[in-house]
Amino acid sequence: MARLKPPRPHSVPTLVSILAADAMYFQAARKALSRATAQTRRIDRARARVNSLQDKIDALSQFPKGERDDRIAHRNYGKLEPLCIQIEGAEFQLGEAYGPMLYDLATAQMLCVASAEAHINVQAQARLRGRDWDAFERLSVDAKWLFLPKLLRLPGFNPGREPFQAFDALLRIRNRLAHFRLHKESWRSGDAVPEFVAGLGLTLESAEAP
Repeated sequence: MARLKPPRPHSVPTLVSILAADAMYFQAARKALSRATAQTRRIDRARARVNSLQDKIDALSQFPKGERDDRIAHRNYGKLEPLCIQIEGAEFQLGEAYGPMLYDLATAQMLCVASAEAHINVQAQARLRGRDWDAFERLSVDAKWLFLPKLLRLPGFNPGREPFQAFDALLRIRNRLAHFRLHKESWRSGDAVPEFVAGLGLTLESAEAP
């Protein structure tokens, strides 16, 4: 039987794997935003329960014509105590409902910036060589998007107009999240999220912004 000869190296197909990191980050961001949107029903139910209990507490805390009757107050106290216990648990559940939403919103914002940076890096690496690439790689994300088109003599972005302004706002959100500092703010749980949470971009409106 004739001996089989091993195939020549050039006859073996070469498989090249390319990780499309920009697309991966972008799709992951979209999924995170979709999960965050799905959490609104749970939040609305939890908030409705808190508001319902608060309405009952407010009604029992009021007296007709501003006159306080000790007998009414004593009778209402027996009704108020269990309501106060219930609303404490309801407020905790409302906070729990917000948790997954805030997590997914933060994830979406961070991944959008990661996608933008990965994409501009891919474009630059295909066009720049040597020290040009080394210098480009050290630039901030916004500088990369501003300077690469100019280096390639292509139409670029006006930093004072859209869409770059929206991109700049996204970068500021990413920076606040990445360099978060402890912040405390009073919050009535039946209301909207605290202002500092909205300032971090952890709202659906902010995450959905173009």
